[in-house]
Amino acid sequence: MNAIREGRLKEYVGRSGGANSVLFFGSKETGSLSVHVAFSNETNQYKIELIPTENDELIPFDETVYYWDKTKYTSAYDKGLPSNGIEAGISIPQSSPVAHYVRDHLRKWRVYHFHDTSRTSPMKQTCDVNDNKFLRPDGSNLAAFLYLLRVRFEASYSLIVRTIRQVAPYFEDFILEPSALNEDKIRLEWKHNASDAYFSASSLSDGSLRFIALATLLLQPEEFRPSVILIDEPELGLHPYALTMLAGLIRQASVRTQIIASTQSALLLDHFEPEDVLVADRVDNGTQFKRLSAEPLSEWLEEYSLGQLWEKAEFGGRPQSGGGRRS
Repeated sequence: MNAIREGRLKEYVGRSGGANSVLFFGSKETGSLSVHVAFSNETNQYKIELIPTENDELIPFDETVYYWDKTKYTSAYDKGLPSNGIEAGISIPQSSPVAHYVRDHLRKWRVYHFHDTSRTSPMKQTCDVNDNKFLRPDGSNLAAFLYLLRVRFEASYSLIVRTIRQVAPYFEDFILEPSALNEDKIRLEWKHNASDAYFSASSLSDGSLRFIALATLLLQPEEFRPSVILIDEPELGLHPYALTMLAGLIRQASVRTQIIASTQSALLLDHFEPEDVLVADRVDNGTQFKRLSAEPLSEWLEEYSLGQLWEKAEFGGRPQSGGGRRS
């Protein structure tokens, strides 16, 4: 949705392997892809239908924005959006207040993957010091973003540092300065509390580096924070105590920001209430989501944690013959 809003639909589909890779079992099985998004009690809404082309691309076929204040009107106001060639109409700056509302919200939706902690990880590379408008989905501008926070948002920066110290007691602080040989570049470095030497991000464990990125994402000033944050498997490589800290950060950030985290960690699940959890099951070759309810699990929860109940297959979200399941 963010790519559609930014006018990068063609690029996104191409990087995803083409329309046949995006559509369920390809275009022979699935003739179109439809998305319907509703905001704030469904007052503002957006619909788009994408169809495949002979060039294995997806193009907008039908696109509409809606406004419906049910306390004032008996029906919705709707306005079709003209496409911009192969890009969606929502990518064009609109004069319509409803389209502007939708554009503004989709701009602040981001999916974060901090999985790559290899030698060539984007988080370990040098980046542009001014690349700091937002934390990038792969953390490639982590050093530049932390540098901005240290200079302009000291309270948030200090909170991030203190939180990291609770998970990595050896960590004292970041060393964040533009390169002496090229002031337009910066690299993530840090200081050990038992040494005067400086260390690069490559000296951090995979779990520590991921936690640093996650803490920065969830503790950044609210004005930078996306309105919807999707995090894929945040538990990877994290120590159990770090998972406990992470759960607290997610709950804290979710007061003002919608957080959607995909997880296969029973331990992480233990830190949330049943109503927080959506279980994904494969049903009839499709994915079906259901929200947990505390009442059917109340007796079980007197003796077992939520993660333990998941492991005991009490509410689905587990592999079964014929398809995978996930919580």
